Amino acid sequence: MDRVDNLWEPMLTDDNLDGSIKDVNDNHHWRTHHRPNFCTAWVEEHHDERRVDLRRIMENGFEQKPPKVTQRYDPNAQKWRTVSEPIQWPDQYVHHALIRVLQPVMMRGMDKYAAGSIRGRGTHYGKAAIERWMKKDPKGTRYCMTLDIRHFYQSLKPEVVMDRMRQLVKDRRVLDLIWRVVKDGILIGAYTSQWFANTTLQPLDHMIREGGYGVAHYLRYMDNFTIFGPNKRKLRKLRLVIEKWLNDHGMELKGDWQIFPTKARKPSAVGYRYGRGYTIPRKHTLLRIKRAVARFRKRRMERRRVFAGTAAGLISRLGILRHCNNVQLYQMIYRGEKLLRQLKNIIRAKSRKEITTWSTYMARRARLKSSKPKAAPTPA
Repeated sequence: MDRVDNLWEPMLTDDNLDGSIKDVNDNHHWRTHHRPNFCTAWVEEHHDERRVDLRRIMENGFEQKPPKVTQRYDPNAQKWRTVSEPIQWPDQYVHHALIRVLQPVMMRGMDKYAAGSIRGRGTHYGKAAIERWMKKDPKGTRYCMTLDIRHFYQSLKPEVVMDRMRQLVKDRRVLDLIWRVVKDGILIGAYTSQWFANTTLQPLDHMIREGGYGVAHYLRYMDNFTIFGPNKRKLRKLRLVIEKWLNDHGMELKGDWQIFPTKARKPSAVGYRYGRGYTIPRKHTLLRIKRAVARFRKRRMERRRVFAGTAAGLISRLGILRHCNNVQLYQMIYRGEKLLRQLKNIIRAKSRKEITTWSTYMARRARLKSSKPKAAPTPA
């Protein structure tokens, strides 16, 4: 694959910088405890000036500031994660401007069934693929192998990422900017990390699919591998090859890998379990759904407030049932209630309030700014 050059000038165009500013501002109107984000308001008030400043920062050598590090619990993975959120100005704007230009380059070699943190390739994309394979190819899905990379982001070294990006990008100024972004590590919470992680694993995806190891079907959701094949011995051989590739690149395969016949056990991936022609949720996922619905009903009966974040999370959990074959379970949880309508009304009310509050806040800032007396001109 030919390397791409001349990316620096397109990255600094007004359209690209305006797009990056919009992408960041749309998701950063509010701070903790629902307070207006001063940085977003400042950027929106002086949009043209901030665009010029952003271009100058990138031209003069962008230096990334230390991120804000927090500990957050991931209920899906059932573990605590160290999240490093970059400073909003100018770091996040630079990250988005960089990825907007690199995204077409990185997508050129992306495997068709590499999912996760890619637009249009979420959980339902992977779920639909596995359902199709399990239903239409019983022989090719006779055995399943599941793998995971241990501490993926922490073990992904900046040098490994740069080696991969040099295979795709020729522009030296863009490569220098990439190094300034990743030199402190591939951090969970940075917008660039998910793209660089997926791109770094592209050669492994092609090796698994095209290496002649008897792989009938293959799906990777970030660092989780689900591989189907008709021959168990070849899958065992492939596991050793994958482990060697990861070790050569400074990563390690997690010890809970498994190879099993799909006739005796249902494969589990992207939040679901798969049989021949049907799909059911995972047990711990179903338990969390039941508990969340019970908590919501209890708060409604006690006439206590239900927060919009809680309602959005419950809608997301209930969406899992809508894509399964558990019709009776779905009806049992809903009990004929207009549960989704109640949850959506809570979110709509919150959204309308946010729009009104933000508009009022920006109008007040503009009014206060216009009422301030202008400084007298300095005499010559």
